[in-house]
Amino acid sequence: METQRLFLDADVVINWLIQETETASGKPLWEAPYKIINLIENKAVTGIISITTLMEIRYLLRRKKSYTSQQVEDDISKLTSIFEVIIPDEINLLKANSLQAEHHLDPFDAIQLSLVTGLTPVILVSRDREFIQIAKQFITALTPEEFL
Repeated sequence: METQRLFLDADVVINWLIQETETASGKPLWEAPYKIINLIENKAVTGIISITTLMEIRYLLRRKKSYTSQQVEDDISKLTSIFEVIIPDEINLLKANSLQAEHHLDPFDAIQLSLVTGLTPVILVSRDREFIQIAKQFITALTPEEFL
């Protein structure tokens, strides 16, 4: 039996990396992503991430989370060691452009959605509720807590 394949959005990975908590409620946003990453590390599920997601994570950690360059690269290296990294091609980018024209998606989400629609069966795991609603038109998309 083939293991489930999960495509993680940048927000989920960031939650885990910085052990993020929700400001208003104090809810530990990192706990469910931690459990999912654990499943990936133990090969209970297959984790997939795109090079553009890694770039987004690098950007967010450098700009918004005050990480040193070495910390950022150490985290990126860890991610590439446990995730299958996929690289969009020109077909993915053309499809992403069409998806963005049809739906309210940022460029990163449009690229991710174009990639995951070609990877079925796959589950997109994100915290972005708007992205999840759009993605559900094409694939299975869940929050980390819903997946668990």
